[in-house]
Amino acid sequence: MSAMDLFGDGQDELTNEEIMELMSKPNPHGLEPFGSDWEKEMDMHPLFMDDVPQEVIDGTLDRKKWPVLASHLDMMYEDDDDLEGSARSYKDDGNVEYKKGSKEGFIKAIISYTEGLKKNCENSELNSQLYCNRAAAQFSIGNYRRATQDSEKALELNPQYMKAITRAAQAQLKLGNIKSVIAWCDKALAIDRHNKAMIEMKVKSLQKLKEVERNERKQAAKELKDRRKNEQLLAAFRQRKLNLYLADLEDEDETAEERNARLLESLKSSSSHGQVTLNEEKQLVWPVRLLYPEYATSDIIQQFSETHCLFDHLSYMFPPGGESPEWDEEGEYTVHKVCVIYNSGKEKVELDKETSLLDLLVEHNIMIVGGVPTFEIYVKDSDTYNTNIVAGS
Repeated sequence: MSAMDLFGDGQDELTNEEIMELMSKPNPHGLEPFGSDWEKEMDMHPLFMDDVPQEVIDGTLDRKKWPVLASHLDMMYEDDDDLEGSARSYKDDGNVEYKKGSKEGFIKAIISYTEGLKKNCENSELNSQLYCNRAAAQFSIGNYRRATQDSEKALELNPQYMKAITRAAQAQLKLGNIKSVIAWCDKALAIDRHNKAMIEMKVKSLQKLKEVERNERKQAAKELKDRRKNEQLLAAFRQRKLNLYLADLEDEDETAEERNARLLESLKSSSSHGQVTLNEEKQLVWPVRLLYPEYATSDIIQQFSETHCLFDHLSYMFPPGGESPEWDEEGEYTVHKVCVIYNSGKEKVELDKETSLLDLLVEHNIMIVGGVPTFEIYVKDSDTYNTNIVAGS
């Protein structure tokens, strides 16, 4: 049956549904139809698979799960009493596939080398070559750990096998295991101290190792510095007896250390406008949020020292006779006309603008959520103030 017989003259294209229906029907040539999961079936075909199934390498291939692959392996060679000759034939076949330089070729090569090893011939040199060649094919498709394992197996049979040592070193280099690379280079140079490729690889690896160790020392120093800063920050919180919000956990066994770590993480992740720090004078410097309910807008003061008062910042933001924000069209917001409110959710308290931030936080037990003290700003005696504050109280 031709494609014309199946699909017509091409004038009327088939829909996806019609194509799937045709693919699911038996045909006169006796071939099994594709199932509904035909893409998975294609992936399991030797011509289209991306990697060699581990079952092939382990010699535990499930023929029911991989029927096409099992048939392909059966057809490659008939049973042969000459185990060494058969293994060598598999090796030669694998070499042909490997030299094609394609992923499909590398996968077929792995299968061939694996079948050669399954012959269990007594020629240890041949088996070593099969392992080494399979390592090369595994390396070529990015299976660097398997490449290392096969190289090690090759060396168990032939400890002087330089190709296997080189392949293991290259695979470990790809994996970023620098110390392991140097060890493999030393193994190679113990056999051939003039091996130029191994000398160059070792020199570059030693340079890379110095760089890695230097970066590790820098990272360790940074972590130590951060840990000390965090300890000082936590001590400052405890000394001031601040009300820092932290959601309770269901875990009743949480230790103080775990809770502190969670608190620091919440301070770090909750604010996109900076986080509280301890300056050189051992003063806490906070990001502070100001809300303007009348206009549904807000400001963030990123560096607000605990020794400063709100009046200091409001004088800069709303100076008498100065330029007003765009949203304050009436020019009502000036430092002397505005008032500061703390809204606890249960009550609203008017605060003294000329009291330091630290004293406000402690005196009113202000809850600090997400590491950002938050206050509401109103124009005194405005309609919004009277509605939200006076009437609300």
